[in-house]
Amino acid sequence: LIYELNTHIEKTTTERNTAREKVNELAGRLKSVSAAYQRQGEEVLKAKERLERQSKFKEDRRRGEVVSSLFEPYENLKRSIDAMTKAEVDNSHLDGLQLVASSILNAFNGLGLEEIPGVGSKFDPIIHEALMTTQTNDPALKDAVMQVFAAGYRIGDLVLRPAKVIVGMYEEPPAPVEEP
Repeated sequence: LIYELNTHIEKTTTERNTAREKVNELAGRLKSVSAAYQRQGEEVLKAKERLERQSKFKEDRRRGEVVSSLFEPYENLKRSIDAMTKAEVDNSHLDGLQLVASSILNAFNGLGLEEIPGVGSKFDPIIHEALMTTQTNDPALKDAVMQVFAAGYRIGDLVLRPAKVIVGMYEEPPAPVEEP
């Protein structure tokens, strides 16, 4: 009986060890498949994000092309209004034109058009075109936009027209010379 019991224990131990090895093997395969599935999920997510960025860029570019094609007539309308204002034309004649210009600008804003930051903003050669520099006594105004000659516009990161600006230039005054 003891012999049969020992044989049965050995057989059970062998079966248990075999089952444990099988479980360990299956757990390893599961980890491997799980890791591969996770990597694939991350790759799909990255591809989706990349496609969304490309789609947004293309959409911004399309909107920019639409606005660009209509922007020059809008600028001509603004110049006409300015000329009529300087010529002191009766306001009743200007009101309708100003309403049209405002309506066009609102439509452009709806397409994502925004004016490039002007006076007081930090000069950025990507969005500003420096026409000249001007001396300033305030160190805080170094490389700051001091004056805007022509507003600039962009849609998202797409610059339709850079702002034409004058940029502040600060030079530290020379140290006073001490006399011996």
